[in-house]
Amino acid sequence: MPESEDNKQEKYTSARWDKLRASFQSSMLVDTRLSSLAESLDTEKWPMSGKDETPAKYIDLSFEELSESEEMLDRPERIRLLMDILEGTLAFDDPFGEMVQHEESQADDDNDVIKNLRRLQISPDFPLSLTNLSRESRQLCRNQELRTLKEFAEFSQNMAQHIVLAGDFRKLLNALAHIDEKTIANYLPYRPGNKGLHLPEAVGFAVGRIETEERLALYRRCGGRLEDDERALAERVSQQRIKELERELEAKIEEMFTWFAREKEDLKSMIHYGQSLDRFFMPINAPATELIASKTVAGLLRKETGPVPRTDAPTGKSPTADSGEEKGGFLQGITRFIRRMRDR
Repeated sequence: MPESEDNKQEKYTSARWDKLRASFQSSMLVDTRLSSLAESLDTEKWPMSGKDETPAKYIDLSFEELSESEEMLDRPERIRLLMDILEGTLAFDDPFGEMVQHEESQADDDNDVIKNLRRLQISPDFPLSLTNLSRESRQLCRNQELRTLKEFAEFSQNMAQHIVLAGDFRKLLNALAHIDEKTIANYLPYRPGNKGLHLPEAVGFAVGRIETEERLALYRRCGGRLEDDERALAERVSQQRIKELERELEAKIEEMFTWFAREKEDLKSMIHYGQSLDRFFMPINAPATELIASKTVAGLLRKETGPVPRTDAPTGKSPTADSGEEKGGFLQGITRFIRRMRDR
């Protein structure tokens, strides 16, 4: 039986709009094009194109403001369609939070991405905060309370059954599903051809996400040489902000150390014996980022290890290292570090 005009009017009210737009504030689909949402719902096509034609464009407007907007003025059918799209989207958006609550054993058995993570010796519990997903995707993960690669994999695969994912969400999901190591390395601190995750690349991601002029300022503070135009950009950054950046980067690296304990011990041994960390960070393959990473990590670890012991040139023997036991400890430490570097 066709819906009466009165019932239609009751559906498209100011109160219903307020409820819809409030519910959509925390939706991960708030920045998805309305044309894509309409297509996914198999409903009437959204009549307007443009990158800004998303729920985010409209949900901050009151019902009166929406009705008087340029796009909706004297076009009540568009308002009705917008409300139908938002309501239909919420119908399958809301259960997504529950989707990631599957029993772990069932999820692990059924999820190919999690299986592939284990094949690559990547912990499914590795935090998304240490990946190289875009700022928007990391915010989306926070909104959906996704904290680990495992939760990302479960959420993304379930989501993909209902709507087309875009951007780096889709790229990382596909790369993990098909073990595309080159693409995986764009988002995880993974080294193609070497299983497991690696600290240099993780630090490189953190440095790379710093804004350009702030990164240049850090590079200059670490002793890097800048061109005139780069120096002009770096000088825009205050000394106070540089110190804040250093503290933020150190805090992020401290978080990484909980996942890369063995590499941290290698670095502490290098610092203890007065070695440069430059070679350790060469896999980043970006000189400016390598320098910032090397200097920041060295400064952070020196706070733990204390001052570098004085040596007698040219033998490199510590004035206090007279016993055979201490000499053996030195040689064993260097041998252990070289072996680990070779095995990577």
